[in-house]
Amino acid sequence: MSRLRTVGRIFTYLFYAVFIFLIALTMFSVVQGATGTSFPLLVVKSGSMEPVIHAGDIIITVPVQPSEIKADPKDGDVIVFFKPPYYGDSRYLIVHRAVDVVEDGFITKGDANAVVDPWSPVPPSYVVGKWTGMKLPYWTGLGYLSLFMKGELYPPYGRITLVLLIIVNVILLFLEFRRIRKRSRQSPTGN
Repeated sequence: MSRLRTVGRIFTYLFYAVFIFLIALTMFSVVQGATGTSFPLLVVKSGSMEPVIHAGDIIITVPVQPSEIKADPKDGDVIVFFKPPYYGDSRYLIVHRAVDVVEDGFITKGDANAVVDPWSPVPPSYVVGKWTGMKLPYWTGLGYLSLFMKGELYPPYGRITLVLLIIVNVILLFLEFRRIRKRSRQSPTGN
């Protein structure tokens, strides 16, 4: 019986850990959607920056002034910008390296791409930040999970899954509170 209780406790702790993680992920998605920005975290959607940054990596970014951006084909800053002409639309945030500076802005290129971006130059006002060099690797699965839950990977299954998980968790919480309340009523001391 003791072994069964231990297994039950493990599942209870696992349930609460998953529940807390889903609440945090949901809050992150809501804040990102409400503000239209993902600072300081951004999930990379493509492999255009491989081998430095992989699809599914969660990168940490900081705001940057255009005058502070170092442009070089080998070790230029990796910048985050709105793909011209989609200024302000967070669905079109691009993470590429600044390889050159021209009068109209920055020439950008993904490290895995053979040629510079066709939308270059990127106007300085389109730049929203630069990568700090720190990331949460794709192999953790958190970036892919975030893309899936936001419906950007295998739409619409991510959002459907999120809604179902929320419903299941609300039902489980209700059942748990009901069980606790029933147990407290049966107890002679009320504890």
